[in-house]
Amino acid sequence: MGVCPGRYPCLMSKNRLAWLAFVPVFSSSSLVFALTSIEAGETLSIDQTTAQDNYRARDGGVLNANDANTYEVLITTGSQLNAVGGTYAGRSGNAGISLINASANVSDAIVTGTRMGMSIARATGTTTGSTAVITGSRITGQTAGIETGGGTDIQLTDTHLTGTGANSFGLNSFGAEVRAKGGSITGGMSGIRLRPDGEGIGSGANVTLDNVEVRGVAGAAILATGGVTAQINVLNFTRLLAGNGVLLDVQGASTATMTVADSMLEGNINVTDNSLANLSFNHGHMVGDVIVDGSSTAGVTLENHSQLTGRLDQVDSVNVNSNSNWTLTGNDSIGALGMNGGTVTFGAQDAPGTYYTLNVGSLSGNGTFAMKGDFASGEHDFLNVIGASAGDFALAVAASGLDAASPQALTLVRTGTLDGANFALAGDQRVDVGTWSYSLASREIEGGAKEWFLDPTTEVISPGARSVLALFNTAPTVWYGELSSLRSRMGELRFNGGQAGGWIRTYGNKYNVADGSGVGYQQTQQGLSLGADARLGESQVLVGVLAGTSESDLDLNRGTSGTVKSYYVGPYLTWLDSDTGYYFDGVLKFNRFRNESKVNLSDGSRTKGDYDNWGVGGSAEFGRHIKLANDYFVEPFAQLSAVQIQGKHYTLDNDMDADGDRMRSLLGKAGATVGRNFGFGNGAVAQPYVRAAIAHEFASNNEVKVNNNVFNNDLSGSRAEFGAGVAVALSEKWQVHVDLDYAKGEHIEQPYGVNLGWRYSF
Repeated sequence: MGVCPGRYPCLMSKNRLAWLAFVPVFSSSSLVFALTSIEAGETLSIDQTTAQDNYRARDGGVLNANDANTYEVLITTGSQLNAVGGTYAGRSGNAGISLINASANVSDAIVTGTRMGMSIARATGTTTGSTAVITGSRITGQTAGIETGGGTDIQLTDTHLTGTGANSFGLNSFGAEVRAKGGSITGGMSGIRLRPDGEGIGSGANVTLDNVEVRGVAGAAILATGGVTAQINVLNFTRLLAGNGVLLDVQGASTATMTVADSMLEGNINVTDNSLANLSFNHGHMVGDVIVDGSSTAGVTLENHSQLTGRLDQVDSVNVNSNSNWTLTGNDSIGALGMNGGTVTFGAQDAPGTYYTLNVGSLSGNGTFAMKGDFASGEHDFLNVIGASAGDFALAVAASGLDAASPQALTLVRTGTLDGANFALAGDQRVDVGTWSYSLASREIEGGAKEWFLDPTTEVISPGARSVLALFNTAPTVWYGELSSLRSRMGELRFNGGQAGGWIRTYGNKYNVADGSGVGYQQTQQGLSLGADARLGESQVLVGVLAGTSESDLDLNRGTSGTVKSYYVGPYLTWLDSDTGYYFDGVLKFNRFRNESKVNLSDGSRTKGDYDNWGVGGSAEFGRHIKLANDYFVEPFAQLSAVQIQGKHYTLDNDMDADGDRMRSLLGKAGATVGRNFGFGNGAVAQPYVRAAIAHEFASNNEVKVNNNVFNNDLSGSRAEFGAGVAVALSEKWQVHVDLDYAKGEHIEQPYGVNLGWRYSF
């Protein structure tokens, strides 16, 4: 009877087997060592007080060691070792602990050997190996930390295996089942070597690694060779480190199935010499290549948010499922590509100028291809499906802030048949390239194939350009919305004949700006104004100053938005002639605008830009308050307003260039207010009113450049304005009012304007 895995001599008796294990000790030493045997039915307990010796347990004998310091320990034929603490030192080519068809529980021990640190094997001709449970220990040997045989079962917890020789292995497994949790496995050549049992015992050389560091100092982290069939589980933050950059080397007609879950790997996987590898990632990450020679085959499956960045050239089948991603780092040709909710990305984001081709034998399922293209140079990523295809796929083409100098069609996909898979652009079916967005088109080509390409004839204004145009367009409506808070106080002045006082207004406005102005958007404004005025002597002239702030939010659809924060101050003058009813109201207003845009691009990324600018404008209104019978009144008026907004040049963070000329507005308005006074007790008066006017914007040329493309923000044209409100004099000193507005024109609609204010007369 010999000891497997086949590198040991075959011996004919248990006695000879046991004694031969120690022959190197006796023959090489000038000292005579005692050998303590534990036979069937015997139990021996040793501890730190026991003299150093070597031990053999056989035929069911039990050795209990507690902090003992020993030489070689040999446990055979159904015997048991229970070791807590202590040191176990093998000499002259022997392991510190050897198990042959036996069991061991070892914890917190230091095991060393001048060959392997620990041998866990079986005798030739037997069908079951040894069992070992090892915790918190350090096992070191010249050729291997642990060497195993087929049918053996090993559980390692927080244990460190080390092979110290240049060609050593941390774990040298011949068909064993090994499970390791925590700790490390290090070899001078490879961390783990997996080979078949010499007599084919066991179900292959299988290893499960749970939060373990495996290191091959000079070679691969894990080597599967000699025709082995191996199952390798890399779990829970396990690290594979390789001196030659190869995490798993499958060679010698071997078959390896490796599952990576919740671990991050960096390095390559080699499959050579008529071997087979099936690699599965479940929430796993890997940066590296799977390299397959012409005689071997490999398959890769990504599941559950897994990420693989690297080349899979010549891999037979690739499956990218359940929000997983494969990022290409070169031109690849693979067999079958199956997708179920995954993404294939052509190149990393930090390499925008590189373009790759993926050749696929067949394509099926559903998923996304993240691609890039340069309209100016014609360079682009390319998916070439040579054979059959089926399913629905999205093309997520990277957006750019720069324009194409000379746009040309970019072919992104070719399929070998006309009736195969369908492709569409991700998101809203456009790709943003600087100022313009482009759509996907398809065409039949020679040989019954089909191409999908970006068509430059489908250009429309991009979201980034829309945000630029909207921000430059918004300032006049912001300015006029703020001005309404000053005009609405006129109702209060009618009550007191133009007495000095202070006032405060809160207001909100919404504007829908049509596409005909250059770009369409919705603007929602809210703000606060306050002011104070005083009579000039005994005249009927009030001079005052106002200040306030407002914030306008722009909605340009597709997740693109803008914000304009405005701060303003200015003087105003009001004249009221109590005898004739004529009045004049003039204001000069200075603004500081803080403009910011946030743009959702077609590829799901975001860009933003901001700038500050100034504005100055004035308004003059002339009218007459005409009293009618029964406390009715009518108040015709005319108003002229002008504002100029500082031009600005700025750049979005995707390099889109924006240059706005000075924005000008000249607005004329004519209309009338009709109302009635209702008196109440204690001097209170309520004055409900309605108002109608026609307004006309005369300014029609406000130029904006986006990447040197010229646009005209044109808000010119007429609109009708309607309003209603009520002003209430609560007493001689206190007045309040509410004002509602609506306007409709060619370019601008104001669905609502709300103004609520208070005034106190001195």
